[in-house]
Amino acid sequence: MENVKEKFLFLLKYYVALILCFVPLRLIFMAVTGEGCHSLTDYMLVAWHGLQLDIAVAGYITALPLLLTIVSLFAYMPMRKLFIVYNLFVATIIASAFVADISLYPFWQFKLDASFLLYLDSPSNAFASVSAGYIATRLIAFIVLVTLLFTLLHFATSKSLRPSKPRVLPLVGLLLTAGLIFLGIRGGVGESTNNVGKVYFSNDQFLNHSAVNPIFSFIYSIGKREDYSEAYRFYSPEELNARIDGLYKQDSAISDTLLNNRRPNIITILLEGMSCSLIESMGGAQGVTPNFDRLSQEGVLFTQCYANSYRTDRGLICSLSGYLSFPKTSVMKSVIKSQGLSSIASVLSEAGYHNAFLYGGDINFTDMKSYFYSTGYDELIADKDFTIKEKGGHEWGVSDHITFDSLLHLVKHRPQEPWHITYLTLSSHEPWTVPYSRISDNPIANSFAYVDSCLGNFIKRLKESELWENTLVVCMPDHAVIGFPKGIDQANENRNRIPLLFTGGAVKESRQIETICNQSDLPATLLAQLGLPTESFPYSRNVLSPSYDYPFAYHAFNNGISFIDSTGFTLFDLDANNIRIEKPADAMHSRATKAKAILQAAYNDFQQR
Repeated sequence: MENVKEKFLFLLKYYVALILCFVPLRLIFMAVTGEGCHSLTDYMLVAWHGLQLDIAVAGYITALPLLLTIVSLFAYMPMRKLFIVYNLFVATIIASAFVADISLYPFWQFKLDASFLLYLDSPSNAFASVSAGYIATRLIAFIVLVTLLFTLLHFATSKSLRPSKPRVLPLVGLLLTAGLIFLGIRGGVGESTNNVGKVYFSNDQFLNHSAVNPIFSFIYSIGKREDYSEAYRFYSPEELNARIDGLYKQDSAISDTLLNNRRPNIITILLEGMSCSLIESMGGAQGVTPNFDRLSQEGVLFTQCYANSYRTDRGLICSLSGYLSFPKTSVMKSVIKSQGLSSIASVLSEAGYHNAFLYGGDINFTDMKSYFYSTGYDELIADKDFTIKEKGGHEWGVSDHITFDSLLHLVKHRPQEPWHITYLTLSSHEPWTVPYSRISDNPIANSFAYVDSCLGNFIKRLKESELWENTLVVCMPDHAVIGFPKGIDQANENRNRIPLLFTGGAVKESRQIETICNQSDLPATLLAQLGLPTESFPYSRNVLSPSYDYPFAYHAFNNGISFIDSTGFTLFDLDANNIRIEKPADAMHSRATKAKAILQAAYNDFQQR
């Protein structure tokens, strides 16, 4: 029976060793990535609530040791020799997940999941947000962690296990142990199985995220990824039709004319991450974007516009194709589906416009090249069209003062009129390294101040040219910046508020429009002003149409959706499957209902494309 005892003791030691790996790593994650002041009680609660998913992951990893322990009832098993490779593999997986999680979270503000796989086809761009020193420290941390974790698991592994007699009772005991491990993986005997939201316990989303085991989060998201047939099934088809009816009315009529002619040349400038938190005239930080503040007084400013998503590839689709974004699926990366979308450029092309796209980075990143060529663009200019010296100014590619110069050159050398140019900036992006130092104590604010100075200089030179009078310049971010101001997150109703500005000589008069809208409303609103058709944009609303009688904004991020209208703001957590923020209280939960209906309807549409 001594051999039997040793087998059960080995499984217990190995299982506990895994838990002992996860708990301190979770607390380190919390200490390193947390921006607020968290108490000892917070750390204890995170450690306690996170155990449920730690137990599940420990169960997955212990499956092989359990199987070999059962085999050892009948044959000699030199466990430590057999487990050298396995323990190294497990240590590598745990260290990789922890280092990736602690590195990505400050940028993305959600736990490690399958989303990062979308960006691995272009590793140079994936690493462009960080410095060589940043990568080196993570590599050192990874090596140290692998060494420590392997050592712990190696000593938790018995040297050897010998055959036992009797075998029946130990076999029954090990099978019962397997059942207990399975229950730990499943999350108990109840109807609800383990999911990321099961460890949520606080109104502070950072504490909830800290409690989530990153390996479980990744495995769980893999299982949910691209499952179009089952994702976001909140309502029956009949209920869904009733709830979505009237939210996205198609109407190209206009009750308000913003332009002094219907065929201006058009420049669409997508300002990387420039949310309202950086713009003083819109309630943001003082002195960061004086040029944009001045331009907003000269043009038409939409003061209550909200981003639909949180990443550039998603924001481009929302802005240019008027299509909605999804929590975990990139429409642009789904090449077959993105190619079927309409866009501002495709409609303008039918109206005789020549369309060009300018970007100082890699045009192949997130399948941008395929999307732009498929949706009406005649000409693409990207990093490959610049010199090696010009490409050396920023980790993501060509610095914005150079690409703004290229934009001016393009404008002055168009082959025909009317023309349309879409330009995406890149310098206001991690790691915030720009050739500018006006705001030395805040690199994020300084990078946006740099982009603002480039924008101001470009507009100044454009005004000096004869092209100004017949040009419309549309300025809008691709998404809101993460981490400015410090501590702001998706629970804040202003987190995704962005400016939408129409300026240029083609604008009839300066004014402000305070109607709530989304960035996805740009195509229908702009094209209606030009007298062009908008029916190919089912989720883009003409904000200036007489029928736009229910203004609202919808946003999707990695693990949730939010909705804002004149009654208030609601955030629905998709992992926990409940309302996390509701300001003010909504007795009928109508905002959450609408948000869920929009997500389900849009996903149905995406699935069928």
